[in-house]
Amino acid sequence: MRTLIGSAGAVVLAVVLLPWVSGCRAGAGSDCITDSNCEQGLVCLHAEIEVDGRAYPDKTGACSVDPDQDGIGSDGDFSGSTVDSRCGVHVNVYPETATETVYEQVIGNCDDNCEGVRNSFILSRFGCAATDDCCPVSAEDKAAAPANALCGDITDNEDSCSACLSGEHNGSASPRRCFLTFDDQGGYDIDDQGCLHCRPLRNGVPCAVDEKGVDTCTTDPRLPTPACSGSFKCDPGLGLCAFRPRLFSDLDARGRIVLYQTDADWDGVGDQCDNCPGVPNGIECRNPLYAFRCDMDGDGTATPQEIAAFGGQRNDDGDMWGDACDKCPEITDNDNSDIDGDGDGAPCDADDDGDLICDPGQDDWTCSGIDNCPEIPNPNQADKDFDGKGDVCDPDRDGDEIRENGDGQEAYHPCNPQTGPCCDNPPCQVGEPDNFRCRDCDDNCPSVFNPEQIDGDGDGLGDACDDG
Repeated sequence: MRTLIGSAGAVVLAVVLLPWVSGCRAGAGSDCITDSNCEQGLVCLHAEIEVDGRAYPDKTGACSVDPDQDGIGSDGDFSGSTVDSRCGVHVNVYPETATETVYEQVIGNCDDNCEGVRNSFILSRFGCAATDDCCPVSAEDKAAAPANALCGDITDNEDSCSACLSGEHNGSASPRRCFLTFDDQGGYDIDDQGCLHCRPLRNGVPCAVDEKGVDTCTTDPRLPTPACSGSFKCDPGLGLCAFRPRLFSDLDARGRIVLYQTDADWDGVGDQCDNCPGVPNGIECRNPLYAFRCDMDGDGTATPQEIAAFGGQRNDDGDMWGDACDKCPEITDNDNSDIDGDGDGAPCDADDDGDLICDPGQDDWTCSGIDNCPEIPNPNQADKDFDGKGDVCDPDRDGDEIRENGDGQEAYHPCNPQTGPCCDNPPCQVGEPDNFRCRDCDDNCPSVFNPEQIDGDGDGLGDACDDG
């Protein structure tokens, strides 16, 4: 510390000597400005600070190991261990309702849960800006509020105007933070209590945008007042007014933007690098606090044998699925499909579709015969045209070389050589591509052999099967 004496008196200047001033490089966790300030193998990891709604790199960072450059250090808490406090948000997402339930979260000062994969996301949340309608303060207070100030900052109650997020439909709400990724096409919903819900959209208010670009959603009185900042805009795909919330970056005590990593099964391995993202089989299986999650046989106890067999991302066959969730743990199979849901993947299941008829080339005590539709259950093995393909998987059941769905579309477009569609010069000749007589149209008698597809009355049913 130095003391400078001047005419105005004594001015005390505190001089902080950072490690690099003396020429020495700093170790993990030390302050830094550039990578050159850190020991070899470390980088100067800078967080971002948000000021007036804009993000700027923090001038001072910390020396860290960050091989994937995702902003979260391998030893993010600088404890000397990369596995003692893994980052992660344990969140269940329900695709059918596009809602979520958040259980546990470890954010900030934690270890990267995917050291070799960039998997950090900016933690955003819904909020209410002080200047927006959702903030219940006077016009004078709104005018005096700093730019980008949240309503909570001027009402002394940060939760007073926060939006509610729906979790499972059990009457309880998720925490204020929302870990879903919102795209431009997502719908949003606000209930009668003014709480914002993640998709799907329930308030079906039709909308339109005229030739001048005027959006009816901006003035439609049927729309509720949102509990957070944002606006309703017409979604041309839905034809409905969809709410577009304004998302705010979550900040720590120093104003730095918070990053997060998901870990759905809470096993210490992030979803983006977990070989069983829905089944616990990571480092946290060895943690006494979370070992119960790794109970593979469901008896209520995660034994040392289970942890040894499935923990640590064990993967004996070297495919992309860990042993804990691999449906064929001894056969390399990246598909990992299980058509009949019996727990055995296709490569190690003698009867893929579970109809008790063995797949071709398979011999097992659980089935018999040779399945003529190995991926679709058909225990009766019906084969109308005797071509070796069962009717349930045969595109041409009656064997007239005209497919039941010849155009590949859901709508029925019957063949008719008189009026089309069929071939350019009907009837088509056998031997053309795909060996079918007619293309781009559907067999007008799918269960009756009628290669000419004659339909005298043009009702969509071929004469061979038309009783009318």
